[in-house]
Amino acid sequence: MKLAAILLALAGTLPASAATATPAGTASAAASPRAAVAVPASGRHGVAAPATAADNAALAVKAGATISVRNGRALEAALQRARGDRRIRRIELAAGTYELAAPLLIDERLSGTADAPFELSAAPRAQVVLSGAIHLPALRWEPWRDGIWRARHAGPPFQRLWLGKQALVRARYPNADPMQAGFGGAADATGPERVARWHDPAGAVLHALHGNRWGGLQVPILGKNADGSLAYGAQVGNNRIMPPSATDRYVENVFEELDAPGEWFDDRRDGWLYFKPLNGARPPARGFRAGMHEALIRIEGHGAQVNHVRIRKLGFQDTEPTFLKADEPLLRSDWKFYRAGAVTIENAADVRIEDGDFTGLGGHAIVVSGRARRVRLTGNHIHAIGGTAVAFVGRPEAVRSPLYEYHEHLDQAALDPAPGPRSDAYPRDSAAVDNLIHDIGQIDRQAAGVQIAMSARITVDHNSIYHVPRAGINIGDGNWGGHVLTNNDVFDTVRESGDHGAFNSWGRDRYWDPDRKEMDRRVAADPRLPLLDAVEPIIMRRNRFRCDHGWDVDLDDGASNYVIEQNLLLAGGLKLREGFARVVRNNIMVNGTFHPHVWFADSGDVLEANIVMAPYQPIDIAHWGRSVDRNLFASADGLAEARARGTDAGSVAGDPRFAAPAEGDYTVTNAALAARIGFVNFPMHDFGVRPARLKALAAAPAYPQPNAATTAAAPPHGAQ
Repeated sequence: MKLAAILLALAGTLPASAATATPAGTASAAASPRAAVAVPASGRHGVAAPATAADNAALAVKAGATISVRNGRALEAALQRARGDRRIRRIELAAGTYELAAPLLIDERLSGTADAPFELSAAPRAQVVLSGAIHLPALRWEPWRDGIWRARHAGPPFQRLWLGKQALVRARYPNADPMQAGFGGAADATGPERVARWHDPAGAVLHALHGNRWGGLQVPILGKNADGSLAYGAQVGNNRIMPPSATDRYVENVFEELDAPGEWFDDRRDGWLYFKPLNGARPPARGFRAGMHEALIRIEGHGAQVNHVRIRKLGFQDTEPTFLKADEPLLRSDWKFYRAGAVTIENAADVRIEDGDFTGLGGHAIVVSGRARRVRLTGNHIHAIGGTAVAFVGRPEAVRSPLYEYHEHLDQAALDPAPGPRSDAYPRDSAAVDNLIHDIGQIDRQAAGVQIAMSARITVDHNSIYHVPRAGINIGDGNWGGHVLTNNDVFDTVRESGDHGAFNSWGRDRYWDPDRKEMDRRVAADPRLPLLDAVEPIIMRRNRFRCDHGWDVDLDDGASNYVIEQNLLLAGGLKLREGFARVVRNNIMVNGTFHPHVWFADSGDVLEANIVMAPYQPIDIAHWGRSVDRNLFASADGLAEARARGTDAGSVAGDPRFAAPAEGDYTVTNAALAARIGFVNFPMHDFGVRPARLKALAAAPAYPQPNAATTAAAPPHGAQ
């Protein structure tokens, strides 16, 4: 079929009901420099206005054609047509909100080329939103009791409800408090007296922090036991299975807890939707929207890899939460995960997600899963979402000798001795650059600004990440290293959890065992083991980290093969738990220090040329690695303590004389002391996002003043 005929047929497939929103504006075909045809909104009598003959003639002879669409049904129809005609290289969306009948699929049939990628983008100056919610049909409300109204509803189930743009609250206890800065739970949320009031709590969910504050978790409530206690399902979200916090917990989706204005409950059994209006008046018949989709765009090759796709300047909103599906353990990390985001990418290469706005999502924003190469996520604003902002997560079948829970054990003789991955089912050679990420993990506290697991050579550069419940950047394992983290600004982290940092990582790889003596024996027998998975070093350079509830940088259980240099740490210092081949050099720890924990005998660790402003805080350190020396202590007492332990013979003590701490400039102006330890200053104003539109929105951390004790006298031959 000729392309002109295809496009005429496309126009004719759009009845009046295709328009799900009134666009705020329309870009004409003439606005594009390429040949283009508009797929118009339907006419008054349900007949789509056809494309002009001139438009169709132009498209019939030119490759790289652009189709313009104005609603969700037209968008899906355009994608379907583009699958059959490779001359269609771009779909341009006019301004408006696009309610999708199903997530958009971009598969190998839509692959572009390096010179002509397949592109889905907003029209010039248009604000475009892809929505995972749909408008409910007119509801006939009737008063029920206690200011609550109800209406018959028999549509698909949903977890989120809006009235216009106002997000409503599913019935819960304790009631949601927008002024509550923390988790907002209560110790009696599942107490016997409260549970006794619930007739049938099947379908309810317990949200809680981990009992040790190692992130968040959810537990489905299946109903009641014969004795009246709650019957629970399997815990999800957290891979360190322990009882939930006794106090940081709340329960949602319980009918009897429908008592606050703005709350709702969907009675699936009897077909009633209950709602307590915000203003006490009869609810309107129209204007309610319900969550429908957990994903909005899936870029996935099925029979083959999808290549060269570009998504530009689109908004993504109103997806459904996915926390109850987070049952896949990411090896032996503390994470359980669900592989779906508003944008999900797998079996794909050369994909770009650029200048998007991700907000109001129930789950994750962008998930790069399994086999994926050269995926680049740039210039996106990701905020006010339920889960993780960006995740690069490989498939466990790519891992040699995988284990899936902290206490799992595999005898050394059974370990696969080959280094590196077993297959290519993992993200690699990809990047997250210049993204503004904040206010995430609002539903699922087991969330991160950037999460990396079972991946290789991921670049994380110039991102601003803040106001998060857990770590800003999390690396779940050593498989397979090669990541480069540079110029990121990560602060206001670990707000609701504990025992980790603004940056957090684990290395519970195949060499690792929860029995420390077993680990010592293994590594002594085969020193190659620690780097069989962590085959390439992870570079952390010129980042700014601040964590006021843990460490600025936390390398936990087994994390190995790191180079950490020229970073500005503003509060919590740096922790290295047991691991191998970590080089920490030329960092500034403002009012913080170094926290070495339970090191191996031959760790090969190095701590040199750092500015340290408090005494070291070691735990069970019998061996001090390859070198701990030539550091600058702001405290003479700190240096004396270090030397008493047998380290830092060549270190010095004195005032580094920071240039302008109140302005965030911690340049060391004491050149003589800096030269004695080999410290080199690094840029102080190149952290976080660079695009002007994002930089204008981004916050900055609080800049601490150096503690007054830094000018204490130094011991002999160590002072300046």
